[in-house]
Amino acid sequence: MSNAKLAATLFAPRSGCKPLARLQRVFIDTSELFPFTIMDVLLTMSEDFLFTWVWTDEVLEEWEEVIVREGLRTPESARSVTDAVRTHFGRYRIDARLYQGKASDELSPDSGDRLHAAACIHGDVDVLLTRNLKDFKTPALSQSGVEVMTSDTFLSKLLSDRLEAAVESFTRAADAKKNPPMTSIELADAIARAGAPQFAEHVRPYLND
Repeated sequence: MSNAKLAATLFAPRSGCKPLARLQRVFIDTSELFPFTIMDVLLTMSEDFLFTWVWTDEVLEEWEEVIVREGLRTPESARSVTDAVRTHFGRYRIDARLYQGKASDELSPDSGDRLHAAACIHGDVDVLLTRNLKDFKTPALSQSGVEVMTSDTFLSKLLSDRLEAAVESFTRAADAKKNPPMTSIELADAIARAGAPQFAEHVRPYLND
């Protein structure tokens, strides 16, 4: 399968699934978009309407740069993934006009993260997922109602709040693994190693492999 087809399959919203109400709008920082194990599970759960993944051009560009620099994908392969995001998740893009010019110093001690923080504040984001908590847990974000947490914490909360749907979605993510194939227990082991050990521990009792 070509990179473009693979990316389109990965990011295509599932047919037959209907959102029941306004879902949490979740912005995923580049630090939580790899390893791919966590990214795959998060995006599968978004496709299954457990939350709405919202994104910016800057976070996709940053992801491309990091993933290529780390040697995890070629530039062409990385671009095929971000192109698929723009095609299949285009309506969830945060319009840059909402946050450009608003990346002030108080948003983050890291100048590289201020634009992401501004996008969250002005893009109606409920939750920001990141491993860089120290750079995003600022009064400005908190006062704007943006919760900042790791993917491990967020996935654990999803499991607690929507157990059946979260387990079903996680199982689908495992079923989609073809190279190599992976059982849901194996995916739980992989996501624990990738940075979500708390979620893995909580989900394992509900998996049937």
